[in-house]
Amino acid sequence: MFSPLRRTLPCLLLGPLLLAPTLARAAAPAAPSAAASSAAPSSATEEHPPLVVLDLAAQGSGAPEAQAATLGVVRGLRQLEVFQVLSADDVRQLLALERNRQLFGAEGSGNLQLSRALGAQHTVVGTLTRTGAGLSVELRLLDVSGGAVVSQQTYGPVPGLEQLAGVLPGLAQSLMAPLLRERQGSLLVHASEEGAEVLVDDALLGSTPLKAPLPLAQGVHRLVVRKDGFISQSAAVRIEPTQLARQEVTLLPSPDYAEAWHERHGRLRIGAYLATGAAVGALAGAYLLDQKSTAPLYRTEFHPRQLALAGGVPSPGELDAKAQAVYAACGQDETACRQKLDSLSGRLQRQQWGTAGLAVVGLGAGVTAAYLWLSGEDPNRYSGLVAGVGAGSGGPTLALGGQF
Repeated sequence: MFSPLRRTLPCLLLGPLLLAPTLARAAAPAAPSAAASSAAPSSATEEHPPLVVLDLAAQGSGAPEAQAATLGVVRGLRQLEVFQVLSADDVRQLLALERNRQLFGAEGSGNLQLSRALGAQHTVVGTLTRTGAGLSVELRLLDVSGGAVVSQQTYGPVPGLEQLAGVLPGLAQSLMAPLLRERQGSLLVHASEEGAEVLVDDALLGSTPLKAPLPLAQGVHRLVVRKDGFISQSAAVRIEPTQLARQEVTLLPSPDYAEAWHERHGRLRIGAYLATGAAVGALAGAYLLDQKSTAPLYRTEFHPRQLALAGGVPSPGELDAKAQAVYAACGQDETACRQKLDSLSGRLQRQQWGTAGLAVVGLGAGVTAAYLWLSGEDPNRYSGLVAGVGAGSGGPTLALGGQF
């Protein structure tokens, strides 16, 4: 009987021999010297250390679901461009075996033996579990030297694999955080809109404007900036250790949002113009009523009669020619003068109330106009650029329209 152990030992010896040429070809120059050729595998290992990702164990879920979840984990780790990620499929191809679990057994120690044979210091294992609530995933980063769990990430349950697929790459990258603390950089995002959500590897990290750069691990990360009413923008951002990466993002409004913006702020702008006109008109009316009607009436009609009935003597220059005539006439007929004075008093009082009322209306309209000017923005802000989705020969197509 050919035991699993007897099959394991030759493959543990053949694994590094099969893997070394691949690593050497990836790192060596086109025509290396003998010394460079011998050092190429070591250099490649130092720059991109191997990391083994084993198939997620299926618990209550199907093997195709576990395989698809494993591919999501591998994709997320390869996006970092820090490790040489070796999946179970890579291992099977290198060792020409049907399944690595059949080769090394189902025990965890066999997985660690495989990782050590490939020169990896860490390996990623996990489980995909289906319960009545849905699918959940658990990932563990193991130190192959002792089997200790370096970090662990869980997610779920979610209804199906579609919801899990978008999360797995970011979850796998978060799993590597303990290994990448010394290889961090930062990302500063500038967006054309305030209040836009900033997501990195499907994790919400803040909103614009960002108060400070976002610390991120070395590698390539998926940046998404989104806001209600706008077309979400995504980009692959490379982060280098101790370096600050800057990303400018222009969010394009949807046609419905642009139209609603134009209508709302157009109304505010019209209201601001009307309120400004009302304020100017009311204050101008108050000024004209006071200076062109009330003040002359008081100087030429009311004041001379008041002075005459009181027995006062006008000082030089106090009364103009018209006022002096009224003063003299009032001395001849005091009864008629007093009746006219009472009539003028009521008229002046009404005009003063009218002036005060216009001033109050003008001030209120001025406050309203200031509020409308400050709360409203340019209604044509998005008239020059609008994003939409239309049907093309190859499927949905993003279209940009407007005046450029």
